[in-house]
Amino acid sequence: MRTHHFVSLLLFLLALNPGPTQAQAPTAPPARAYRVLLVGNDMTYTNNLPALLRAVGTAQGTPIITETFAAPGGTLSDRLDDGHASAALGQNRYDAIVLQEQGGKLAACMAKAQRNAPCTASLRAYRAFANLARTQNAKVLVFSSWGPDRRWNARLGYSARNVAEQVGGSIFNAAGALDSFRKAQPGSNPLPDGQHPNIQASLLLALTLYRDITGNVPTARDLQITAPLLPFNAAVAADRPIEAQPGLAGDGKVTVVPAALIAPLLQALPKARPDGASGDEEEDEEE
Repeated sequence: MRTHHFVSLLLFLLALNPGPTQAQAPTAPPARAYRVLLVGNDMTYTNNLPALLRAVGTAQGTPIITETFAAPGGTLSDRLDDGHASAALGQNRYDAIVLQEQGGKLAACMAKAQRNAPCTASLRAYRAFANLARTQNAKVLVFSSWGPDRRWNARLGYSARNVAEQVGGSIFNAAGALDSFRKAQPGSNPLPDGQHPNIQASLLLALTLYRDITGNVPTARDLQITAPLLPFNAAVAADRPIEAQPGLAGDGKVTVVPAALIAPLLQALPKARPDGASGDEEEDEEE
């Protein structure tokens, strides 16, 4: 009986003073997630650049949520006038908005050509989207696309810088990234049809865009892509994000790109410039 009372007393005392416990490791704060709106045409959705961007973010431990309003050959004016991207900007908060204009319309915005109709309509759309983005402090990235030759690229780059200055944005120099790719891999052809990027080029664009949005330089890690790599002639509708369209959003299948294939692309990653642009751009005189 005495033994019973002694054990009961001991258990009682232990309950009052359980003694030292193993310290728990501090919980790391959750990684910041970025919400990105992309507005453009087939230059934006070929090989599903938004899905590649999301995959890069996941691999780097930085979640990225994308919403993409695009249509084959569409212009920013088309996307502004249909109202769907603007409505998204009014309903959701974004960290960045990527504006990709049709190349011919962007090239029309050379300084001495700004009174022509294509450029006037394009600038109206740039300004409208940028003003909406500014109300929520979202970064505005002007997608500086590419043309058939270096002179055309220089003209597009000049126009993109001009537009970015007018709307208070910065440059996502996609053409410069492709040029860096060619320099890093001589003999490569990132535009097999002369217009649309191959998968390697699109991966480099996604890596560059990730760096320009987050300010972080990516490292070589496996990518898990959970949406189809869309061809340029995919049946994309402009009335809702491609991430919400059956057949475009993905069906659960995962495409894995190993880190060994990402590493050489990082060697081609264009240098970030102080003005927010990427890579080297050729200067061209006003015409």
